[in-house]
Amino acid sequence: MRSNFRPNIRLATNILLVIATFAIALNITPITEVYQEKKLCIKYLKHQIDRDKLINRLKIVKQANPSSICNSILKS
Repeated sequence: MRSNFRPNIRLATNILLVIATFAIALNITPITEVYQEKKLCIKYLKHQIDRDKLINRLKIVKQANPSSICNSILKS
């Protein structure tokens, strides 16, 4: 009777690779959100998008000053 040790090792390795890939993807997600906010602020400061579009995408209150919010986002 043949040993199933090697196929079991391959299966376990593949499962661990899949888990690690998803773990990395979940760790990268918050970083991409920060860079998307920075990109939006840069576009706003260069007058490439208007104030309303920035407010909608950043989900901020209309009374807030987008310039000061963008300055704080770009400094972080």
